[in-house]
Amino acid sequence: MQKTRILRKEKMQMLSGYFFSVLGGIICATNLNTIIIPLKLFNGGFVGISQIMSDFLIHVLHVNIPPTFNFSGFFLLLLNVPLMLLAYREISRVFFIKSVLTVACQSVAMMIIPVPSSPIISDYLTACIIGGLIAGSGIGLMLRSGGSGGGTDIIGVYCSKKFPDMSVGKLSISVSSLVFFYCLFRYEVEIVVYSIIFAAVTSLVVDRAHYQNIKSSAMIFTKHPEVADTIVQLLQRGVTCWQGYGAYTHESSYIFMTVVSKFEINRIKKIVHDIDPQAFIIINDRLDISGNFIKRL
Repeated sequence: MQKTRILRKEKMQMLSGYFFSVLGGIICATNLNTIIIPLKLFNGGFVGISQIMSDFLIHVLHVNIPPTFNFSGFFLLLLNVPLMLLAYREISRVFFIKSVLTVACQSVAMMIIPVPSSPIISDYLTACIIGGLIAGSGIGLMLRSGGSGGGTDIIGVYCSKKFPDMSVGKLSISVSSLVFFYCLFRYEVEIVVYSIIFAAVTSLVVDRAHYQNIKSSAMIFTKHPEVADTIVQLLQRGVTCWQGYGAYTHESSYIFMTVVSKFEINRIKKIVHDIDPQAFIIINDRLDISGNFIKRL
């Protein structure tokens, strides 16, 4: 009965993960259409590449597209098709499903949310900082919910699994440099500089919001042996077990130790306390780990 209740909570958490992943994509799309594009600034990563493709379509091929319509949403969806296959094969099916939903919602939102004829925030620096904070928070929300906005997010998650020191934000900056190189030949230097500032602020916020490089150890003291099995089943983390006793009470106790990523701390606390409300948990942050540690991104 108790285990069924825990599994039910896990399902609810999974559904909330889908919701917040999609919400993060819509936040990014709204931020792009209302703050960044009216100033003719460029995003980084695959969104920036889709902006380049839309720019080429309008200004080079002279295709008549209404200025309030952001056609780059279509190109973003197109570019992400091969990356979705990578997510399905190399990362996880849940990550794949969340990414498909997020990218689809973000792309559609980019196409249906009208671009204002005049900028909401006219000052470039202010727009870059506010836009970067919103975009970084949206991407971080997607990643912490177990999904992604596609593009460099998927590549970054894949690389961070293969290369422990890889940062999604740093990879985004690397890919964005290609976008800015194109802008350097098409637009004024001022546009390029402010676009870089926007991308840099976004990447900094992503790395703070995602917690991908922060690992923590959890030591759990409980009288319920099923805690270890539940952690292994729900978090898919290894657990080391000891048997001990309290020096004051002389009562026997189980001691479990595991290593989790930063954003799994609240989950492990809820899992343990649902089984044993009296459990004593010690969390130690920012570990340097050498060995087999699987990232749950």
